[in-house]
Amino acid sequence: MAQQSDRSDRRSSLWSEVTDAEARWRLAFQASGDGVWDWDIRTDRVVFSDGLMRMLGYEAGEPWDSLRDWSDRVHPDDLPVAMAAVQAHLDGGTPTYVNEHRLKCADGRWKWILDRGVVTTRDAEGRPLRMIGSHTDISAIREARDVVERERKLLFTVLEHAPLGIGVTPLDGDEAIYVNGRFDEICGIPRGSITSLAQSFAVVHADPAEREAAERRIRSDIEANPLAPHRWADMPFTMANGERRWVTTQRIPLPEHGLVLWTLENVTAEHAAAETLRRQAHEVSERNRELLQFNRAAIDRELRMIELKQEVNHLLARLGEPPRYDVTE
Repeated sequence: MAQQSDRSDRRSSLWSEVTDAEARWRLAFQASGDGVWDWDIRTDRVVFSDGLMRMLGYEAGEPWDSLRDWSDRVHPDDLPVAMAAVQAHLDGGTPTYVNEHRLKCADGRWKWILDRGVVTTRDAEGRPLRMIGSHTDISAIREARDVVERERKLLFTVLEHAPLGIGVTPLDGDEAIYVNGRFDEICGIPRGSITSLAQSFAVVHADPAEREAAERRIRSDIEANPLAPHRWADMPFTMANGERRWVTTQRIPLPEHGLVLWTLENVTAEHAAAETLRRQAHEVSERNRELLQFNRAAIDRELRMIELKQEVNHLLARLGEPPRYDVTE
């Protein structure tokens, strides 16, 4: 009898500790502004705390007492994933239940809720009997996250449609953090081919001599002043298909962010236009030189004719004859 009494006392003590722990847990959640729920899985009865009800704009004591009262208010787009997460935890597939979903408030608005819970009691065969959890209003966090995501998508769209090739590397590293599609397009390589600065020279330059010259020039400038912006204009490279292009590359360090911004501009058309202008200027210069030589020869011939006419007039004067040519002009 004494042993039975001791076991009974220990059991009562353990239940008292569990009850006290649950009370402290509830108080902690209520103090944080979270709502608390307690689900008796056998009867499907759920106790929702007053804080949870107020969070959604309902009066305390409104008839919320089953899982259906919760599921009917979950956004239809979110319900399948939420229910799957609940079931996965009930089946023992996850250590805890965690899900973000929208719940309909009393005024018809939707609030984003972080729903967390854990099965606290199972029977001898492992079937869940009781589950407790909390609701946290994360609407402001989700709105901020949505703003960040929209800005990220906008930035990505702008970068992908920029007329320049754009790449980003760490200030103290070599790997490619980001390379936009235009960069690969200018280089004539498949998307995602560039993984680092060192590897980019081998991928872009099919001609070994060009590759060596470009890498030596760029790395030399960077090593001389790694925090200064650099610009390498009119650099040639030969692609794998034999086509030759000219590009202008810029390196812009962003030390406050620990990054380097690279830009790549295809200046092949401008290079060709400049070459055409240089060729035309050379041709005009040659024509002018030839014309000048021709004019000088013509002037020399004219001067010689004047001298000959003067000599003839001089001979005629010695013979007492009048001059034959007028050379006064």
